[in-house]
Amino acid sequence: MEEVQQAIQKVRSDIEAGKSDEEIYQSLDPSLGKDSETDRKVVELLASIPDAKIAKLLQRMLGLFKEKKIRKTIKRSLYQLKSRGVAIEEFSPDEGRPILYPLKAEPPKGYASAIDFLGNRLLLLVIPRVSRGLTVMQGVISDTKGLVDFSGEEMNRKAFIGFFKKVQENTPFLFVEMEPSYVAFLYNQSYHLTLEKRMTPPQDYLLLKTEIDGIKRGYAKALVYSTLQADKRVDDDWLLKRAEGLLKSDLFLDWRIEKDQIQPYADAVGEAEESKIILNPAQKEARFHEIYLKALSELFSDEKRALYKRRLEEMAYVLLKLGRNQEAEISLAVAIDLEKPLNPIQPNPFLFQLVSQSISALLAEAREKETKEPSLIIKPS
Repeated sequence: MEEVQQAIQKVRSDIEAGKSDEEIYQSLDPSLGKDSETDRKVVELLASIPDAKIAKLLQRMLGLFKEKKIRKTIKRSLYQLKSRGVAIEEFSPDEGRPILYPLKAEPPKGYASAIDFLGNRLLLLVIPRVSRGLTVMQGVISDTKGLVDFSGEEMNRKAFIGFFKKVQENTPFLFVEMEPSYVAFLYNQSYHLTLEKRMTPPQDYLLLKTEIDGIKRGYAKALVYSTLQADKRVDDDWLLKRAEGLLKSDLFLDWRIEKDQIQPYADAVGEAEESKIILNPAQKEARFHEIYLKALSELFSDEKRALYKRRLEEMAYVLLKLGRNQEAEISLAVAIDLEKPLNPIQPNPFLFQLVSQSISALLAEAREKETKEPSLIIKPS
């Protein structure tokens, strides 16, 4: 009730300040569409303000609300205003709706998380409805599988605030705001990838596909290129030399090459470490380097490098929105460098570090597992 009173008081203040019909409706709109009882109370209290702008406001609301009880309350409030001497403009007989047309809904909003080592990320697309709350779509997309999960539901603004907070708490990644047309574009790409993989898209996506398609635009390049200029970064050695540091960043900490892919190379490094042939540190390091290069050449085909290029472009945008501009530039420089063929003499520093780090992590896990496993050898007491 207090929120409703504050909304009505704001309308009074707007009228006293001489604000336009549009501005008055804009300030009232966030209070509408939460529930029927609140809407009815707002309408009833509006009748206490004897002003022609209130009459126009109520006429606009009559064109928006479909529920009979609310429409009846609006008509009653209009009648009360008329009986108090307020001039009420007639409805247009041709259109059958108020002379003052309904205000368009607020623009959609989009949000995106960072990407994990499997190429998964969470996207949110929020479409406001005039006096009807929000349509909220959340989905997990994968750049190798398509639409992993998707759901859509109607909720009011207050519920969305709680929902968004809960999503942020339960998701290990930070969220950034993203152009809704680009979020819709990413959803559409994932949908087509799902079809290519001969998988069935989530039912909720099919129900809301028309809404998504109505928002999306075509993008020839990743969104980050609309903000960061890439032409001067292609051969920027200064940025590339700092590429290894990206994997120490919180947003890249979990990035690893999948176990089944890197395991043979981890085994080779493990064998080199335990080799009975005596090798000095320099020889061992050379052997490790040879294994890392072999992993690079065998694991990162043109297609795989293109996949990582897209991931790093998307991560560059997330970093940029978080205000971490230098990391964003490094991420984009690495992405652009991945367009080149693999160079065994000067391998891409990010991929090389990714291979090395993935192998080290796998070997560390194996050693930890060995120390925790109980020994079957019974020692004499």
